[in-house]
Amino acid sequence: MDPELDDEEEVCVEVSGQPHSTQSEPAEKMKNSQYDDVIAAPRSTMDRSKLSTKKQDFQVRVNVHEGRKLLGGNIHPVCNVHVGKQSKHSRVQKSTNKPLWDEVLFFDFNCSALDLCDEPVTIEVLNSRKIRSDSLIGAFKFDLGLVYESTDHQFVHKWVLLTDPEDKDSGAKGYVKISISILGPGDKLKIPPKSSSTDDLVDIESNLLRPAGVQLQPATYTVKIYKAEDVPKMDTDYLEGMKRVLRLQHGDHDLVDPYMIVSFAGKKLKTKVMYKTYTPEWDQELNIGVQMPSMCEQLMLRLMDKDHFNRDDIIATHFLQLTRLSSADPDDEGFLPTFGPAYVNFYGSPRESIVDDELEPLNRGCGEGCSFRGRALVELTVNIGQEPGKDELIRDIDSEDLLRVQPFQRRRRYRLFVGFLEGTMIHPVDAPVEFEISIGEYGNKFASTTLPAPSTTQPTNPVYDGSHYYYLPWGQTKPCVMLNSQWEDVMFRIESLNLICRTIDRLEGHLKDVKYLMRAKAPLAESAGKLIKLLDELIIDLNQPLLELPQKNITELDKKLYALRDDEMKRILIEAVNLRENARDIDVAINEIDSYIYRLQQIATEPQNSIPDVIIWMLCGNRRVAYHRIPSHQVMFSPKTDCCGKLCGHVFSVFLKRPSVPDKSNAKRQWKLPAKLQVFVWMGLEDHAKGIQHKPLDGEISVFAETYENMISLLSKWTIRAMPRPKWSDITGQLKLPKESFTTPPGWRWDGEWFINPNLSLSYDLDSGLSTFQDDVFENQLRVPGSDWPTSKLFWTDVTGEEAQSKEEIMCPTGWEWTDIWTVDLNRAVDEEGYEYCLDQSVGGFVPVEKTYHLCRRRRWVRTRKRNPDLRQQAAHQRMVRAAEEGWEYSRLFTTKFHLKQRTMDMVRRRRWHRKMVADNPDADAIFIIDPTSDTHEEEDVKGSKISKAKTLLFDPYESKEDKESGRKDSAVGEKPFLPKVQAPRMFITFKEPHTYQLRAYIYQARDLFSADPSGLSDPYARVVFSRQSQRTKVLNETLCPTWDQTLVFEEVEFFGNPTMLAESPPIVVVELFDYDTVGGSDFLGRAIATPIVKLGGEHQMAKLNWHPITRGGEPAGELLGAFELYLNEGAELPFMPPTRQDVYQVPSGIRPVMQLTRIEVLTWGVRHMKKFQLAAVNSPSIEIECGGVVLSTIKIKNAKKNPNFDTSSMLFDVFLPVEELYTPPLNIRLLDHRSFGVKPLVGTHMIKSLQEYRRDPVAMVQTIREKMLESGFGEAEYSLDMEFADQAVDPAPPPAPTSSSSEEGEFKEDVDWWSKYYSSSGNEQLGRVYREKGYENMVVFEEELENYFDNFTDLAQSFPLFHGKRHEDEDLDEDKAVGYFKGTFRVYPLPADGSDPPPRMLKNVPCNQLVEVLVRVYIVKAFELQPQDPNGLSDPYLALKLGRFKVKDRENYVPKNLSPTFGKMFELDGTLPLESELRVQIFDYDLLSGDDLIGETKIDLENRFLSARRGVCGLPKRYYIAGPYKWRDAELPRQILEKWCATQALPAPVWRGNSQVYVNGKTCCLRDYETRGQVHKDWGPPEERLALYTLLDLGLVPEHIETRTLYNPLRPEIPQGKIQIFVDIFPKSATIPPPINITPRAPQDLELRVIVYNVQDVILSDTSFTGEKMSDIYVKGWLKGQDKKQKTDVHYRSLNGEGNFNWRYIFPFKYLPAEEVMVIKKKEHFFSLDKHEEKYPVTFVAQIWDNDIFTPDDFLGLLELNLNFMPKANKFPKSVTLDDLPDNEKGKPVPMVSLFDQKNVKGWWPMYEEGGPDTPRELTGKVEMELEILSKEDSEAKPAGKGQEEPNENPHLDPPNRPATSFLWFTSPWKSLRYIIWNNYKWYIIGGLILLLILAMVGLFIYSAPGALSEKIIAKL
Repeated sequence: MDPELDDEEEVCVEVSGQPHSTQSEPAEKMKNSQYDDVIAAPRSTMDRSKLSTKKQDFQVRVNVHEGRKLLGGNIHPVCNVHVGKQSKHSRVQKSTNKPLWDEVLFFDFNCSALDLCDEPVTIEVLNSRKIRSDSLIGAFKFDLGLVYESTDHQFVHKWVLLTDPEDKDSGAKGYVKISISILGPGDKLKIPPKSSSTDDLVDIESNLLRPAGVQLQPATYTVKIYKAEDVPKMDTDYLEGMKRVLRLQHGDHDLVDPYMIVSFAGKKLKTKVMYKTYTPEWDQELNIGVQMPSMCEQLMLRLMDKDHFNRDDIIATHFLQLTRLSSADPDDEGFLPTFGPAYVNFYGSPRESIVDDELEPLNRGCGEGCSFRGRALVELTVNIGQEPGKDELIRDIDSEDLLRVQPFQRRRRYRLFVGFLEGTMIHPVDAPVEFEISIGEYGNKFASTTLPAPSTTQPTNPVYDGSHYYYLPWGQTKPCVMLNSQWEDVMFRIESLNLICRTIDRLEGHLKDVKYLMRAKAPLAESAGKLIKLLDELIIDLNQPLLELPQKNITELDKKLYALRDDEMKRILIEAVNLRENARDIDVAINEIDSYIYRLQQIATEPQNSIPDVIIWMLCGNRRVAYHRIPSHQVMFSPKTDCCGKLCGHVFSVFLKRPSVPDKSNAKRQWKLPAKLQVFVWMGLEDHAKGIQHKPLDGEISVFAETYENMISLLSKWTIRAMPRPKWSDITGQLKLPKESFTTPPGWRWDGEWFINPNLSLSYDLDSGLSTFQDDVFENQLRVPGSDWPTSKLFWTDVTGEEAQSKEEIMCPTGWEWTDIWTVDLNRAVDEEGYEYCLDQSVGGFVPVEKTYHLCRRRRWVRTRKRNPDLRQQAAHQRMVRAAEEGWEYSRLFTTKFHLKQRTMDMVRRRRWHRKMVADNPDADAIFIIDPTSDTHEEEDVKGSKISKAKTLLFDPYESKEDKESGRKDSAVGEKPFLPKVQAPRMFITFKEPHTYQLRAYIYQARDLFSADPSGLSDPYARVVFSRQSQRTKVLNETLCPTWDQTLVFEEVEFFGNPTMLAESPPIVVVELFDYDTVGGSDFLGRAIATPIVKLGGEHQMAKLNWHPITRGGEPAGELLGAFELYLNEGAELPFMPPTRQDVYQVPSGIRPVMQLTRIEVLTWGVRHMKKFQLAAVNSPSIEIECGGVVLSTIKIKNAKKNPNFDTSSMLFDVFLPVEELYTPPLNIRLLDHRSFGVKPLVGTHMIKSLQEYRRDPVAMVQTIREKMLESGFGEAEYSLDMEFADQAVDPAPPPAPTSSSSEEGEFKEDVDWWSKYYSSSGNEQLGRVYREKGYENMVVFEEELENYFDNFTDLAQSFPLFHGKRHEDEDLDEDKAVGYFKGTFRVYPLPADGSDPPPRMLKNVPCNQLVEVLVRVYIVKAFELQPQDPNGLSDPYLALKLGRFKVKDRENYVPKNLSPTFGKMFELDGTLPLESELRVQIFDYDLLSGDDLIGETKIDLENRFLSARRGVCGLPKRYYIAGPYKWRDAELPRQILEKWCATQALPAPVWRGNSQVYVNGKTCCLRDYETRGQVHKDWGPPEERLALYTLLDLGLVPEHIETRTLYNPLRPEIPQGKIQIFVDIFPKSATIPPPINITPRAPQDLELRVIVYNVQDVILSDTSFTGEKMSDIYVKGWLKGQDKKQKTDVHYRSLNGEGNFNWRYIFPFKYLPAEEVMVIKKKEHFFSLDKHEEKYPVTFVAQIWDNDIFTPDDFLGLLELNLNFMPKANKFPKSVTLDDLPDNEKGKPVPMVSLFDQKNVKGWWPMYEEGGPDTPRELTGKVEMELEILSKEDSEAKPAGKGQEEPNENPHLDPPNRPATSFLWFTSPWKSLRYIIWNNYKWYIIGGLILLLILAMVGLFIYSAPGALSEKIIAKL
């Protein structure tokens, strides 16, 4: 059973094969030398591998606009859209090849962004008239990733080419215009612009989603699958046995039946199944046919295992990213995808996991694979021209190709060396820990197909570090491993890759320094110098040439990548040189360098690196616990320095992680690191490995043979009798290893005898790592029932009941000293004497109260000791001596954890024996061959029983491949022969004496931490982990921005190796932050990683505090401000210790920030939108402002429901803050609620990270306006209108006469109104033409919320959201989760250092914060792209408004069946600020039976607009009109507004010179500068008011506008649900309120279209009469598109020359909207619909010519579509009519166009045609003479006319057509048929026939009468 071919399943995009080099990248379309430039949406520089794997809500919106050139005649097209597994369709458009759908289809997804990009999208167009099986016209398919990677995640007005998916060679089937947008959390909805009326003239080919000018070409993706290696077994031994029982398998076989699946573009092929083999050789070629260029970007290779019982198992999955295997660079020729022949590596779950594994999704490619699962030799080529046939899909590879790939399989020997220097940060485990190194199958200790290798470290028990973690006590003997492996020779690929990676690393490092200087506000010269140095080094790196390719064994992809990299680096070099010479702005230069990095990263990939990753595994017992993958190229050695891997030959830290699958519920909560390793890694060719074998890291490599001596305890005696394992064995006990069986490998010799080498980790006691320790011992007493407790019979035990020494016998260990005497522990559940009682000590259950039945009691004695640093070395030596006395380690069982001291329950023991050996040949392999024949004697116990030898063969080095494939069994007994065993030795790096260091960790503060407590705060402390030590800071209560100001000193930190090397690669410092809880464990807040500054002596540079990012679960979790210094402490004089405070070291003054006295002014305006807290309303809140340890508290609000503002609105406090903004602590806002009984709970908090936004320079603001006025020539003169300046005013003049145009003179064009202004301002050139020609100014149409353009109107006060409660890692600080808002602002400025008078306060002249009654007018214009709520994909929207308790619902005026309704509504609401400050505008979906659904809503803060100096209460127009349609509509005049603005800004009043000049805010404004045309409109107001208005607009006040607001639904708060266009006016009721504006939508006009069809000519003759004549029975059908009420003429029968005469009138009444030039149609969707929905269509008249048939369907002959607003001019004569008269003619010839609404009447000839497909031209099928006339309702009533030739047949009168006599229906006129059909065509035949009949009659009569006549004559003569 094959699930891969039966069911289509989702494929994860994340690549498990090679995360470092095969993750998905930004999708780019392919092209080759045959292709032109690719036309597609602009791409954002996004790396798909960085996309989130977190499940989120996404919405895909597909706007289907229209179709063009659809194949077929008179079709009814419908568009189906499939996105993933969801499908939706548009409405059916009837009888057209150019359907206009203009519909939006919505698709909702809940998945990760990574998975969303892999969802397929299919656009299909079907003909609804046909049966479904034949209905498909064409389809187009691509991935959503193509859209997601485009700019703003959308396509706008893109044409897609339709093809037949079943017949790729049939050509194009038409075009469809679509717009697609993907909306995710936080994305902004952007409405695609409407198509203009001139879109008919746009070339489709110029905006097509394919190579421009090139048709889709068939292509074949050829994937050659040669062979695979190292495939893991997939069947368990149990299933293997079941198969043998059921006779499905015989003998001993490999437990896997592999085959390969190849998937691309929705097509899948699979190879044959190779049974029972780990090394299958398929040698098959799979050919997949596609259309080029394909939108699919990855090819999937999936390795499968055939299963006879269940679904086939997935072994592993690998994705070939086609963007890495091809090039679509427009600057070069590009190349098609190509790959190999090369090996691809498969990764997935651990090889030991087989069935029912929770990590099985890793084998599907979801997540990073944690284990190597095989490799396959594949090759990919793409051939353009044709697709494979059915018999060519799968075929065997030719023998020539098999020979061709042989050189690519040449192997070379590689050596991998890994030295383990430290293993720290280990959490408690229940078994010894060991580490395994593997590369591919090599080194896997559980593998049975490779030679054993020294790939694992010695199992070691972790030791407590005294604070929190455990470490491995390796001491001066560090474990190391060395692996020999054989791989292909790909060094030339790796060296080229590393060369580019080194360039990127250097560039990123320098750029990071430049960005840090910019962030720290460093001098511009310093930043610029660093930037220039960066560019100089980049130019040097780019001038270095790439390595030349070898002459042999290179693939086509190697050549293409070499050319691509060379060209790209040369282009970057030219740009870098240009930037170096011409850079002027640092920010621009940084952005440009970021683009260099991205471009270099795109070429820094090597898809053909066949060497697998190096994997480090942490094993606990036999369980794989954690892992880490290192890309092999990063550790690969090269003789060329710049070509070495960045980690090769270096010491670096490795954080292990647990295997996991993305999107698991507990994935992010596994914050605990399994371990941190300090490793040295080197890998390279064996020829380059000479130096690494001698002295790596200044240590000596030692190799030891190892065996374990085992014993068991029977009857309290140690013996080897009845042991479950041999006396001498390996550590697992599975392999028998007597000393005598070891034979040195070739090239090695023994160095000494066997010796006991105990595991030193067992010698560490419970006090290891601690500076103080408390010893305890229990005093026990027993009694008989009814007696007293004896005082003499005492015995001593430990806490577990094991026998122990008495307290007098316990001696203080070496290295320790007692600090007190033995005392009874009373801090427990005991009585006054410290006793606890129980019935039986072995049962337990101690209680503090004595009962008569108690027979046992005990009490605990404790004594504290502390470590003596002076005796530390002596204690360590004594510990080693004690461990080496006998070397035994004890345990209860061999499978449990061993310890050093023997205990009562211990039943087994063992000790480790080592024997050193040295190499005579450096290249010799250290692999022991254990010969069992060397150990011939048998071991017997005292009873004579024999211990049989283990005959399990670990590996057979002599076994051939043929033996393996044949089953490897003995024909007689079915068992393997007994062959030698193989064992790998232990390897260590032995160092001499360690170097001692001292680390000083300066932990100053942190900010923006997670809230972990229910109060919304945390009690943070920091744990610093360095090497084998860890310390923690003090706990700071209730803060998210703690300032510890603490130095942690790590004494006697030991490191082995050269200090200089340590300075080059310093060990990292890990800082973990926790929230302290008195009950339960501490909550993890995040982790930061830092690198210390190493000072070996003589350095005097002080460390600088830096912000280190804190992460949790891969997400940002705050920042830590700290610095770290590592001193070499070997006799050199160290700096003085930092000062102490409360026994805690502080951060020294040279490192801590420089402080200065700073004043912070606070505007405490009030609180808003407070939610209930602890089930009670927040009625009496107060605010605490904290910064730098200083707290400012406001007075409480008496009743927030009546007035939520504070009585005192301005406060201040002084605090010492750092001079550098980089170190400034955050400012915290806390809100408390004052409740009964003095309870003041913390309701919510807010943190301001940076105060830079609120900093001001009071010195620069001291300069008065008077000085500026004097500089400008103004004195203190007040406003006056003297004649000297009044003459400068411009005299009124009549407005300019508007330019006459035919469109304006049209009868059906309306005069200007508000909607004219709206259309002109919206950029609609057609609908706003009249408005602009009249000289009016536009208003501003904002594409987003008004607040986004005016800083949220926060110039007076901001709204700070307050949050409460514990924040989890998967939660964001969304404002919807806020418990309330604090409204206020801050001003921060330094105070004089000399103690002089402070500058004047800055927050003064603030307005009064009392209640204000206002009138709010809400104008709602339109809504766009609303989310559908009904099953038909539409909604019935209506408006609802809410302001405080005032609600308005306009439910009765809902708009049926519309997603983009035009409302044109104005609502007035009364409110009181600030009680009712939030205006909600909601759109609901009307439902008749169920409750109405909320589509979306938007919220507007009216108070901010009312208080802002930007004056968001009413927009200011660009001109001041006192009359006319655009009269001034504000409550105040411009001059009043200007004077009020100056007062609120604490500026002097405006100074006027006459009525044409004014001085405001240091600037002189003149009227003539704004009115340059010299003429004044008659409706303009006084000049001083006009000048005041211009001045206000220059000052940045809100102009007259319409804002576009995004709608959101609380159910999906992050996904936009549409947009709405509104504007809001706010007037205080105390002012004079002007009348409102009328924005009611224009009502459509009732018009009538009269069409008279006179004649047709040159109509194609589609029928053939029985007389053989070509003829047609012609009639003309016509209708208005959208009405679908078709009318047709009578039939002109028997047209023999293509002519037809009709004189037939059509009459079409319709409703017309002149402003939009559309026809408005209201109709029901179906019979059961309750309402008519409104649709708008262009006024398009459609005429069709048909051939009438009686017994068969009529034949379609041709059509003509005329857009009455933009129609081609008619021809006077039919002979001049051609297809070039159409506007979309194929020659692109310009055509004169007219508007019927302007000319009213048009008459002439037009061409009729039959639409071809995209590949076939149009065909002229006739010419029609028509007269079209537009009449208003009044004119149509005054000039009545009937349809056809019915009465009243007037206006004009239509005579019956003058048709030839041959025009009739044959079976209704038989005599005419005889006359005009038979006689006209066959008269000569008829006459000839009659004459012939006459002649024949005469001949017959003659013959009949001749004999009688003759006989009569004869008789007569006789």
